[in-house]
Amino acid sequence: MLKQVMDEILRETSGRIAKQHVERISSYHRIQASPGFRDAANWCKATLESYGLDARVLEYPADGRTTYWTQLMFKEWSATEAELKIVEPKGSARILARFSENKMSLIQRSSPTPPEGIEADLVLLENGEERSEYRRIDVRGKIVLTSGDVERVRSLAVDKYGAIGIVTDRMAEFPPIRQRTDLPDAHQYTSFWWYRKQRRCFGFVVSPRQGNELRMLIRKQKGKKSVRIHAKVVSRLYNGTIENVTATIHGRTKEEVLVVAHLCHPQPSANDNASGCGAVIEVARALQKLISERRLPKPKRTIRFLLVPEMTGTYAYLATNRRLIPATVAAINLDMVGENQDLCKSPLLVESPPDATSSYVIDLMQNLVERISKDAKSLSGTSSYALFKHASIPFSGGSDHYILSDPTVGIPCPMLIQWPDKYYHTSEDTIDKVDPEMLRRVAVLAATYAYFIADAGYSEAVWLASESLARFKGTLALSLQKKISELMDRLATFTKKAVERRKAIERFVLDLGRHTDYMASRKSESVQAISRLVEKRREKQFSAVESSVISDIRNVTREEHQKALRTLVHLLPEITDLGQVSRKKPRISPLERRAMRIIPKRRFPGPISTRFFLAKLKEKDRERWRAVEKKMRDSQNQILPVLALYWTDGARSLKSISDMTYLETGKEALRELEFYFTLLEKANLVAIRRHRLS
Repeated sequence: MLKQVMDEILRETSGRIAKQHVERISSYHRIQASPGFRDAANWCKATLESYGLDARVLEYPADGRTTYWTQLMFKEWSATEAELKIVEPKGSARILARFSENKMSLIQRSSPTPPEGIEADLVLLENGEERSEYRRIDVRGKIVLTSGDVERVRSLAVDKYGAIGIVTDRMAEFPPIRQRTDLPDAHQYTSFWWYRKQRRCFGFVVSPRQGNELRMLIRKQKGKKSVRIHAKVVSRLYNGTIENVTATIHGRTKEEVLVVAHLCHPQPSANDNASGCGAVIEVARALQKLISERRLPKPKRTIRFLLVPEMTGTYAYLATNRRLIPATVAAINLDMVGENQDLCKSPLLVESPPDATSSYVIDLMQNLVERISKDAKSLSGTSSYALFKHASIPFSGGSDHYILSDPTVGIPCPMLIQWPDKYYHTSEDTIDKVDPEMLRRVAVLAATYAYFIADAGYSEAVWLASESLARFKGTLALSLQKKISELMDRLATFTKKAVERRKAIERFVLDLGRHTDYMASRKSESVQAISRLVEKRREKQFSAVESSVISDIRNVTREEHQKALRTLVHLLPEITDLGQVSRKKPRISPLERRAMRIIPKRRFPGPISTRFFLAKLKEKDRERWRAVEKKMRDSQNQILPVLALYWTDGARSLKSISDMTYLETGKEALRELEFYFTLLEKANLVAIRRHRLS
């Protein structure tokens, strides 16, 4: 069982070996579809083969035309030289950026300049994301300095108003871990993502300190000679290839468990995500050795390791290996897993799959984290606890697990990640920020998870069902208590507003019933998913276990719901008839009625590749979506379109889809979702059937 497996893996796994892999991988400039990425992929393949695994490099066209599902494959790009320097005023002449010194000082996928370079005025855009800013300044034929979103600035300054290049000093902030001033000399990883009709240009990245100096210089020169800079870029954008690395430990059946990490990003990018790849290679080495030495038996299912260019490689792999999708029972994604927590300030997070892909995998992973979180004992020795920061969080997306866990793919995939990282996407994400002990912890977690599922049968399935039920009981009780506490906090603001109080209570009682039913249905589905692991000859036997556990889930849900209602009666004197409150039907707004008529159906598997989706829209629709997206981002609702797409099964109405995202997140954005699906229909990514309501 689990303890014996983890003990063997703990004895064999080495964080130092994993860190050696990270150091080697981080020496490559690993831009998606580039010679540097290919060199890193070939090194990973050779290393995996040296450990006795069956490893291959898979190639896909990088031509700017091929699409896998909704993902357009970028053209291959390489750069050999780039330099940016001030030439006027002469007293301030100096080199600002040099590609040979710092790969992140160039905006990746920059187009070449003429061989001799190009000299132009540098003009200041405080932000450059709004059209109104360009009414006050002429950027045609000039290079713009901006701290705004580079893709937005490019679309306006270059595409629309004729600028020839961009200099950015943008530094994304993640309070309280990272403010702009925390990394004054770092360069942020920035890239162009070209599509067919976009006007090509070059761009450079300077540090926040350099950006401040340039701003002061431009303002000082106002009314005098312009600040002139010279830019030279030697690069190529051409038809090439993009690679995945795959390696397997063969099992006894055709089913598989997938361990994935993304290999791309500029040199050095140590924690993001050389750390994930280094950990995956160490997982492969340790498991291969344990199995070859018969310290662990050969698993029932194959364990496949997949190193990809982030998102792009996962789309390509799934689209070209559809026969493997139904055979893949589970996956795990390792993304940024080697952080030295004292330096990077980032806790280890266990991120669940989305609720639309309910699975037992998060219960297993949480159990494993608890087992490995015993670094120290209390003074009397009565308890053990972790000396590192960790937490379990709901689905957030942003990495390859968001494709695998999409219900149209159906591979449940939690993610291990350390976030937020102070040095994320900057030139200071270097090997000295990588902790071998953290790499070892994550490798042990991933190896135990993958092997346990790969070899699971009836006994493991029974244990998993029991584990899921036990965790559900605690989670449900705490969830309902949290909701009651939130209600009481809210009602405290309505002390002299009886009508508002009454409405809030009625809404809460209705939502409480929906919430408990939702949690029960999600957990029941996750228990049903466990049967996938059971041998055919014992399926009937496990069916009885499954029925018993699901019955317990319903009973526990009913009991906890009743307890919560009794608590409300004691807390709220105005509740005299809970039955009457719970029977009261909410009013349906015109927006909700309209949404009840809309039945969207997805045309492609996998999530919508956002960049390509936006490129297919007219400018007016892109501008409208940008405004809606900003509104959702400001209200921290930006995940809702992704979750809504997951709940889109061709049968649910938009109203039902919105209800499911509300139950999953506690957030509503029906109007924004209506607009989002309208745009998806215009881009021919969903079909919408509109029917009459009776």
